[in-house]
Amino acid sequence: MRPTALVNELYLKLAGAAPLDVKDRSHFLAIAARQMRRLLVDHARQAASQKRGGIRVYLDLDEMAGGETGCDAASLNEALDKLEQVDARAARVIEMRFFAGLTEEETASALEISRSTVRRDWDYARAWLLADLTGSE
Repeated sequence: MRPTALVNELYLKLAGAAPLDVKDRSHFLAIAARQMRRLLVDHARQAASQKRGGIRVYLDLDEMAGGETGCDAASLNEALDKLEQVDARAARVIEMRFFAGLTEEETASALEISRSTVRRDWDYARAWLLADLTGSE
C-alpha cells in the first residue's frame, strides 16, 4: 500500500466514523497509528486471500538479527497483540514508529516520554517481536 493511499484510507476511516473525542495531538497520533496498523494488516490479509499467491509483510530486523526476517501480516499482528499484554507502551512505540513512521523524537512527544525511553522500548520491542516470530528465546 502506497503512503498516499494509506493516508487517504486513514482520513476516510477517521472522518467517516463517529466524531472523534481527541484530547490533544498525542492522543490523535496514537489513534492514527492504531488505525494505520489495522489498515495495513487488513490490506495484507486481503491481498493474501487472493488467488495470485498472497503477500508477505517484511520487517527489517538488520540491527537485531544481522539479516532480514519476514513474516505475514497476521503473525505480526498477533505478536503485537501479545506484546501489548506484556508491555503496552513498547507496543505503542512499535505502532508509532513502524506503522505511522514517526521518529524517536515525534514518538517521545506523542507518548509524553523521553527519547531514551523510546529508544529502550523500541530495542526491547523489536527483540521481543523477533523472538516471538522466530520461536526463539
